[in-house]
Amino acid sequence: MKFNDTAPVLAPADGPPLWLARLAESATLEATVLKRPIEGRADILSVIKHAVSLYEFQHHSYKGEIGNGLYMESYRSQIQGVPIETVVVAHLNEQGETDSVVINHRPLNAALLFSKRMWECVDERFRDCYLTGPEAAALHTAPGVASRQPPCIEELP
Repeated sequence: MKFNDTAPVLAPADGPPLWLARLAESATLEATVLKRPIEGRADILSVIKHAVSLYEFQHHSYKGEIGNGLYMESYRSQIQGVPIETVVVAHLNEQGETDSVVINHRPLNAALLFSKRMWECVDERFRDCYLTGPEAAALHTAPGVASRQPPCIEELP
């Protein structure tokens, strides 16, 4: 995975990331591993605590505001020994609160595992947001989903 290979690992932070510390009551979370958005501060915090518990470590390569009310962080980790990379983009409203968060996990096999593991550990009311074991397995066995497939680039004529 190339994205985080281009930057050094940052020192660990002493508290929650800016986007999480400033989460608005009416915030929305969308993510690769979700079937639908999670809405509301309390519900987002509930699922994030489970998500963080799945990471074996978090090595950040970038954290910071990127202009016009946007915050970004990028990190790599592992879940059950499977490498996973994450990019978080958050929108900060005029009051400086995070009102919208999008989290991208890659590669696909790691995102499928992450969604399945989240289904196993979240509160019952959030389970429909994640892939069940059989759903994740069916998607994982689809052609081209293996973790080390060659890049998806077709030669031009």
